[in-house]
This record gives sequence, structure tokens and C-alpha cells, in this order.
Amino acid sequence: MSRPGSIGLFFTSPILPAHSSCASCRARRPAISPSATPTPAASLREITLAHAIRLMEEAGALDDASEMAQALARQSSEQGRILQRARLLARRLGLLNEWDRLQTGLWIAAGLLLVLAYLLAGGLLTRVLGSGQTVNAAFAFVAMLGVPGLALLVWLVWALASAFSREAAQPWSLGQGMLSLAARIPGLRGPHTLTLLRGARAMLREQRLGLWVFGAISHALWTLAFGLVLVTLLLLFSFQAFQLSWETTILDAHFFERFLQITGWLPSQLGFAVPAQALVKAPPSAAGSQAIAWWLLASALLYGLLPRVVALVVCLVMWRRRASRLALDTRDPYFRRLVARFAAMAPAPVINTEHAAPRPPASQGLRARSPGQTARTVLIGYELPDDLGGPPADLLALADHIHTIRGSMAERLALLGALAAEPGADALVLCSAAASPDRGAERFLRQVGEQTASCALLPLALEAAGADNKPQRWADWLAASGLSGVTFCATLEDARHWLETHRG
Repeated sequence: MSRPGSIGLFFTSPILPAHSSCASCRARRPAISPSATPTPAASLREITLAHAIRLMEEAGALDDASEMAQALARQSSEQGRILQRARLLARRLGLLNEWDRLQTGLWIAAGLLLVLAYLLAGGLLTRVLGSGQTVNAAFAFVAMLGVPGLALLVWLVWALASAFSREAAQPWSLGQGMLSLAARIPGLRGPHTLTLLRGARAMLREQRLGLWVFGAISHALWTLAFGLVLVTLLLLFSFQAFQLSWETTILDAHFFERFLQITGWLPSQLGFAVPAQALVKAPPSAAGSQAIAWWLLASALLYGLLPRVVALVVCLVMWRRRASRLALDTRDPYFRRLVARFAAMAPAPVINTEHAAPRPPASQGLRARSPGQTARTVLIGYELPDDLGGPPADLLALADHIHTIRGSMAERLALLGALAAEPGADALVLCSAAASPDRGAERFLRQVGEQTASCALLPLALEAAGADNKPQRWADWLAASGLSGVTFCATLEDARHWLETHRG
């Protein structure tokens, strides 16, 4: 399985290398049925590229004939073929070069946001201390921990909301700001950088990783910022004298006593020195300022740095667990259309009738309707002769959609793509009773069966064919081909009854 990359810069170290084996080795691998092959591991980068290509194709389909053929030859699973196609297209369109530039942008954005976190955590405090005036200790505490504490509270609320709702809104954080800033740095932004950014967000949303990835980045930046704040305060308190007291204009002394009691409880439990409450009413002194300074240092460590370290560890653990189970959601209509295209391109197996291997049963029910989904019937005319005059009118009246396949690959791909985009349909395939079933018909019925809730076959007799009309030949062929999941309709009345039944 895959493993997560380094903290924060998850684009920097792809979970899996782009090519785990040479192209020639993969090309020599025998084709294996996707259903018989375990789903290969996927990386954050690979899934992001797949979503970026999907977003690019919203404006129009890309010319991918070569990439489709290479992906079909190199990979055997549905996910592997989709990701291989995305990698090949990304290389041709320059997305991989923009990915490298985005990595550089992430490092620059991380540095800028680290400065911002440091200013928010300690900049106001150091500015107040540098004023030369007597500083209220409670104000210094709030100046140091107010904004970071509020940001941590927002993240905790977000984490709780995400635990109960998959679609919980994501508030702004340093992690999100880092990703957005990296895609907008002048000199590093390319024509598809924002598409990569949108693909990354789609990937995080699909994998439910946004909370942990953005959280890990934010907590890492805050951890470094508070580390710098502690070093800064140690230097300031070591080499400068500050007047720290509890002076106030309108607040009562009991307020500060209670404030000191609450904020000093945790430091005192861990052995840190805490100012005596008598200092609240005492005049400013060097000893009192020293005690307050140690209390501020302990507060920065325990209320600023420690919570961020704990939250960072939690995010890393969850990130690692989720990243070990990464898989592309091939139920998405866009990816289902790609699966159907790959299935239509798969070569028909060469079968020795004397030593034929047992055929697997036809896949049925893979695209079953969701609870409450409306039943839809699809009427498919498969290579019907022109003399037939089209499907019977009474069958046409019972169908919600009608498709005609004359034999071209484009027609098959269009039909399979339509079935994949709207799963759960029931398909009735009409063929000529005078025609002979072959491997092409078998492959077509298997593909339709994989994209529909149920499938039936009706051989239509042609008056001019006379004795050549042999519908029973199709029935025997269905049984011998292992297509037991396809219902055989011997007569037009059987087909009409099947359609009425599946229309509910």
C-alpha cells in the first residue's frame, strides 16, 4: 500500500514513484481481467493528476488515442489504466513540469506563512514589550496566544463538524493559504497551475484528507512559529529588563487574581514557577517582573507550542492511515466512461474450441440502482439489418432511451459511456435472428451487462431470411457462452413483458 509523503509539502514526495517499473516490462505483462486483479496502490499526486485531467476535459475531450492504447497495454486494473492515462496526458500537456514549479512555490509559500504565523503569535507581544512602558501581564498573555488560540479553536470545531458531516465547510487555515499562495507566485505560475490546484482540492475532498493535510500543514507552521517565539522571549527576557505588572484602569484586582489562578494551574501542575496571587496587588518590582516573565514563557510552551504539537501528531497519524488506503473513486461518471472506453478497446480473446478454458459468468448487477432511483429501460438495436425496418413500435413505446449500434467503435463507446454515466438502467438488446453469434456479440453483451442493472436479448426474425431465422441458436449460444445473466426472450411478447416488468 502507499505511504504518505512528508509533512506539509505532500506534493514534494509522491507516495509512489511515477514509474515503478520500466515501460517495456509492463508492456510484456499479459492482459488480466480487472475483476481478477487487486486494485493497485495510488498516490496523492496520481489521483490529483487524474482530477486535473478531468477538469481540463470539462471544456472538451482531449485527443488521447495514443494514451488510451498505452494505458490499456501497460495496466490491467480499471484504476491503473485511468491513472496511467492521466500520467501520459500530464506529461504531454506539461502538467508534470508545472507540478515541479508548484513544489517550489509550496516551499516559498511555507516560508512566507511561517513569518506570518510568527508575527501573529509573538509579533504583537514583542512590540508591546519594546514600548518601554509598564505592560499588563494579562494583556501580554492575550497578545501572544489570542489569535493562535482562536485559530486552534476553529480547527477543532471543523474537526468535530467533519466527524458528523462529510460536506462540512472548510474554514481558511494556513494550510489552505499555503496551497493557494503557491499556485499564484509570480514567475512560477503556469497555464495549468490553477487546474492542478483545483485537482488537488478535488482529490483531498474525495479522499476526505483535507482536514488532516491542511491541519498538519497549519499545525506544523504554528509549531515552528511558537518555537521561534520562545527563543525570542528567552533572548528578550535574558538581556533586557521589562516592567510587567497587573496594572489596570477599570478592571478589578480580583479579575486578575482569577485569571492568574486559571492560567497558572497547568504550569504549576507540571512544576513551572507561577507568580503568587499577592503580586496582583503589589507594586511593580524586579522580582515580580521576573516571576511574570517565567509564567509567560511557561504559557507560551504549554498553551501555544504543546497543543500544536499534539494536534500535529494526530493529523500525521490520521493522514498516514488514510493515505495507506488511497484509491481512485471509479464510481464517478467521468471515470466510468473511461472504464467503458477501455473495455470496448480490449481485444477479443482467441479461443480454441477444442481446449477452451471455462468462461466466467457474465457480470450482472454491478451497476445496480440506488435505493429510490427511478427505473429506466434502454432499447438497443445491435447490428439490425436495414430490411427489418427498425425495432417494433410496441417496444419503442416502453423504452425510455433508444440506441442503435451499426457496428462502429464510436457507436459502442458512445453507448457504453451513456450507460456508465447513468447507472442502474435495464437494457433490452435486439439482434437479428438470422445472424450468427460471434465473439464481438459476446463481448458487447458482457460490456452492456457490466453497466446495467439487468440485461435481456431478443432475436428478431426477418421475413426475407426465411429458414435462416434461428432464434434458438442464440439461446443455445447464450448458455454456452456463460452469459447466464442475460435473459433470453424467445418472442416479442416475452420482450414486452420483460420491459413492462422492469419499468415497475
